Amino acid sequence: MKLKWSTKFPKKEGNYWFYGYRYGKWFDREKTIKQEPEWMIVKIRKCANGFLNIAEGQFMYEKEVEEAHFAPFEPPEFPELNP
Repeated sequence: MKLKWSTKFPKKEGNYWFYGYRYGKWFDREKTIKQEPEWMIVKIRKCANGFLNIAEGQFMYEKEVEEAHFAPFEPPEFPELNP
């Protein structure tokens, strides 16, 4: 299965893969310590005035990230568990 990546924040509820710079490319203002890109699952939830983006238990804001890429997350088929 090939993922369809988008550079726009999702505008539909669901879970999405994220790959990019979570807090920007640079750790410091002098741009001497470069961050590594990260991957994680982001939960997109509808709220009264838009959407909430939640990644690893924290809000994710469009202004914080750089080179953000999103793809719909499709969970695997889970095995049956005995009760």
